[in-house]
Amino acid sequence: MKTTLDLPADVAQVLRLESARRGGRKAASLTSLVSAAVRKTYGMPAAKKPRIDLTPGRVVIRTAADAPKLTPALITAALYD
Repeated sequence: MKTTLDLPADVAQVLRLESARRGGRKAASLTSLVSAAVRKTYGMPAAKKPRIDLTPGRVVIRTAADAPKLTPALITAALYD
């Protein structure tokens, strides 16, 4: 999945300097630096897979205990975006 980011000039400059410090675009591209920063900042351990109970005429999906909780406000915000 690709996403276009509009980075502030100072952030873009820091990324360029870090890329150059690490050996240039082939050694550390801006894309890889941004990806690493996003993963480090917003990364969460992967939630366990949900348990799916199949019964005739019905499917029940039970989330894992460590899964992030969804609230109506989060769903509304996601649908708004």
